[in-house]
Amino acid sequence: MATQTQATLSDSVKTQYLRRLLMRAVPRLIHGRFGEKANISGHGSLEWRKFGAISVAAGGPSALSEGVTPESESTSVSTVTATPAFYGSYLQHTDELEMTSYDPIVSEFSNVLGEHAGLAIDTLIREDILGSSPTTRFGGSATARGNIDSSNDKISYIDFLKAVSVLMANSALPVDGARYACILHPHSYATLMNTDRFVNTFLHASPRDNDNNPMRTGFMGTFLNVDIYISGNAREYADAGTSSTADVYIALFIGREAYGVVGVGNIDPRDVDGAGNDPFAVNTGKGRSLAPVDLIVKPLGSGGAEDPLNQRGTVAWKAAHDTAMLNANWIISLEHANEFTDA
Repeated sequence: MATQTQATLSDSVKTQYLRRLLMRAVPRLIHGRFGEKANISGHGSLEWRKFGAISVAAGGPSALSEGVTPESESTSVSTVTATPAFYGSYLQHTDELEMTSYDPIVSEFSNVLGEHAGLAIDTLIREDILGSSPTTRFGGSATARGNIDSSNDKISYIDFLKAVSVLMANSALPVDGARYACILHPHSYATLMNTDRFVNTFLHASPRDNDNNPMRTGFMGTFLNVDIYISGNAREYADAGTSSTADVYIALFIGREAYGVVGVGNIDPRDVDGAGNDPFAVNTGKGRSLAPVDLIVKPLGSGGAEDPLNQRGTVAWKAAHDTAMLNANWIISLEHANEFTDA
């Protein structure tokens, strides 16, 4: 019978395995990367507070009169509150596997669970965004998802340009310096790269700094002041277009403070460097550190009466998460067809 060598994990060992989990999870968290972190109130709640912009008359403001103090402008404050829910999953192993496995079980399971956690939370964020009525546009001449045609409504340079111009016209702030962000499906990227106008402009774009590795971050380049991130988890609606045969894809164009994310979903890749930093004590909000993810190891026999022969143990991840739309005008959902598909 295998001994219960995994009955407890020291803090240093748990940190090592958590880092391993997050190193595999964070590259998949593309959709959460641009979410605004919440503020944490003194009562432990999480919220985003937004001050409304001050409008200016079409003809411009009036000149000041000497010695006359004008009326004060006014603004309003709106609050969006986060209510995180817990998500998680686990892998079960047996005493025989623990005795015969060449690789350490917790180490290998941490890798697999990390990928699963990243994909699971990224999918939740993606669906929350799309379910919160972002500004929606359609490729080509289509006016609705159901009439997107696979031949005439493929994503194009013009569609890309129009989506960026809508963000600019809506006074959306860039998410990084002077740049917006775009999450693009690989098939959409391949379709754009098959057009001369896109390729010629793309090839002359300024390279990103060397601190960001495309294989780790998903960042593929800058086009029209938009950082493009390629993700296989970008939304695809199979057979949702014309005659229920055309696949419809979503390209998200994102401005700052368009939406907020609480929890593991908005961890910055630079916070997980594998070089001694504490990757799981990352702020889930502004102003206080909260652990956004936990690795839970249950040893053989921990099931009590359900495991009388000490045959089963588990390794699990558990994370808190919530997403909220903050400004639907600052995020564009471009629905389109592609030249390249899974078929």
